[in-house]
Amino acid sequence: MTRTHIEYDLSFATPAFVGDAAKQAQWRTPPLKALIRQWWRVVKAPQVGFNVDGPDGLRSAENNLFGSASDSNSHQSLVKLRLKDWAAGQLSNTSWPRREIGQIQVGQGRVRADVYLGFGPIAPASRNLGRPEPTVERLAIDPQANQRNTLSVFFARTATENQIDEVRQAILLASWFGGIGSRSRNGWGSITLQGEGMPRLPPSPQELAPYCQPFRACFAPDRDWPHAIGTDEIGPLVWVGKKDGVTFRNWREAVFFLAILRRDIRAAAKRFGRNDDISANQLIAYPVTKANNRRWGNDERIAGSLRLKVIETGPGLVPVAIHLPSAVPRILFDKLSSSDQQWINRHQIDIWGAVHQDIDQKMNRLGAAK
Repeated sequence: MTRTHIEYDLSFATPAFVGDAAKQAQWRTPPLKALIRQWWRVVKAPQVGFNVDGPDGLRSAENNLFGSASDSNSHQSLVKLRLKDWAAGQLSNTSWPRREIGQIQVGQGRVRADVYLGFGPIAPASRNLGRPEPTVERLAIDPQANQRNTLSVFFARTATENQIDEVRQAILLASWFGGIGSRSRNGWGSITLQGEGMPRLPPSPQELAPYCQPFRACFAPDRDWPHAIGTDEIGPLVWVGKKDGVTFRNWREAVFFLAILRRDIRAAAKRFGRNDDISANQLIAYPVTKANNRRWGNDERIAGSLRLKVIETGPGLVPVAIHLPSAVPRILFDKLSSSDQQWINRHQIDIWGAVHQDIDQKMNRLGAAK
C-alpha cells in the first residue's frame, strides 16, 4: 500500500530571512515547496535525458506531480505540505549580534562578515546612526531560539511509488544542500529536515552518483539551469567541513568562514579579468557590485550556481559547499557580443576550475583522500 504521509523535523542552522509580504519572518510552506521542487528537478532530470519540454520532458513531469494552472491542463498538486507551527521569528535588526561577528578584509577596506555575505536583509548599524530606528524592522528566524517545526508531506492516492520516492530523494538533497529565504545560496536560512533515519551529512560520492554529471558537460548551451551536481577528476563538486576538521560553535563563526570563502572564490575568478562587457566574476553570479554589464543592465540576474550551506551536527556546525554548474542563461548569452560569447566559451571551464581549487584548499572534498 502506498504511504501517503511522511513527517520531517525542521530546524535552521543559520538565521532565515523568510516571511510574508511585509518581509516579517514566519514559517510558511511556499518556500519549502519551492526548495523541494528545485531539488526534484535534479533528481528527475537524468530520467528524461535533461529534456525540459515535450510530452515526456521535465516540465510535463513536474506539472503532473506538483500541479498546473494552465488553461488547457489545470489540476491540483499530488504533493501537499503542512507545518505544525506558523510562529514568527523574533531576531530583529536591533537585537542582531553585530559585536560577535568579525570583519574581513575586502579590497582596501574591511566589512563585517555577515554584511558581506547577506547585504540587503542585514542593514549595517551605520545606516541607523543619528536616526531613529525604523518603525517596522525586518525579522529573521533565530536558530538559537530553539524554533523547530514539523513538516508533514501528504501525497494524493493517485501518486505513484516512483513519484513519492522522487520527492523523498529531493527532500534528502534539500536537507544536505538547501536553504530558504533571502541570500540562502550564501548560507543564510540553512535548513535541516530530519526523518526516517536520514543522515545529516552526505555520506559518500556513491550516494550522490545518480545526481551527478561531468563538470564540462554541464555547460552545454541547452543546460542553462541547475540540473546536476558537477564532477571532475577528483569526484563530486561537494565539500563538507573545514580542512582542519574543526566545527563551529555557533552560526556567527560559520558565517565568518563562509564570508572568507565567498571573498576568496571571487578573487580566484577575478584573476581571469574581463573581455568587453563580460567579466569572470559575472559568471559566478550577477549582478556584481561596481562591475555591471551594460548589455545586461541592473535588472538581469544570474543566480549563483555555487551554493553554501551550514549543517548542524552533534559536535557543532559544519560548512558545506556544492557546485551545480550550468551554462549562462540563453537569454543573457544572446545579448552579448560575439567576442564576449567566445570569451565565455574559452574561459568558463578554467574560471570554475580555479574556484574549485581554492575551495579544495579550505574544505574537504567529499570522498577525496585527506
